[in-house]
Amino acid sequence: TVQNSRSHTSDVSAASGGSVSNAKSTTEKILERAHSPPGTWPPLAICPEGTTHTGHVMIRFATGAFRAGLPIQPVIVSSPFSSRFGYDPSFSCANIVLHVICLMTQPMNHLHVKHLAVYVPNDAEKKDPALYANNVRQKMAQQLGVECYDLTWNEKLRFERMAKARELGNQRLAAKNGGVVPPMPVFTEDAFGNPLVEKVESGSKKKND
Repeated sequence: TVQNSRSHTSDVSAASGGSVSNAKSTTEKILERAHSPPGTWPPLAICPEGTTHTGHVMIRFATGAFRAGLPIQPVIVSSPFSSRFGYDPSFSCANIVLHVICLMTQPMNHLHVKHLAVYVPNDAEKKDPALYANNVRQKMAQQLGVECYDLTWNEKLRFERMAKARELGNQRLAAKNGGVVPPMPVFTEDAFGNPLVEKVESGSKKKND
C-alpha cells in the first residue's frame, strides 16, 4: 500500500470515482491481483486515502487494499517545502493550471519516499479490513508525527472550487447523516499550527476600536 503523506476514505468508492459499481469493480480487481500466483502481476501500489490533501493529518483509509488479508508494505511519500518562502506542492482544492504554474516558480520540488517494514496482519485484522486499515494508518501516522482524523473525500468536496463538487459533498454527507447536512467545520489553526482565531478576534477588536 502506498500512502502519500501530502496527498493521495471511508470506503473504496471514494478512490474509484464515487459509485458503488466502480467501488465493487476496484475491490474485485485488487483481490484478483492479490490472489494471483507470484509473478503474474507487478507490485500493486494503492493510495488508500482516495484523495489528495496537505498531509498534515491522515484521513480514513479505504479498505480495498486490506480485504485480501495479506501482508503489505506501507510507503510514505512526502513533499517538503519551506512554509515561509516556498509553494506547497500538494494538490488540494486548487486550480490545476495555477497549481502547475506555481510549481514551476520553484527551482526544485522535493519528494521523499520512505519504505516501512512489511506489515503482517494478525487473525483479527485478516477478518476485519477496517481494523487492518486503521492499524496500518496509525503506524504510518506515528512515522509522520501527525494525527488521524475520521474524514473522507466527502468532507473535502465541500471545499472544492466547483459548485457541483460542493453540492455532491453535501449530498453524500446528508445521506450518511439522516438527511441533514452537517455544519461546516471551524478551523482554529492553519496547516502549520498558526492560530486563526486570534487573528480574527484581533481584527474585530481593531475594527471596533
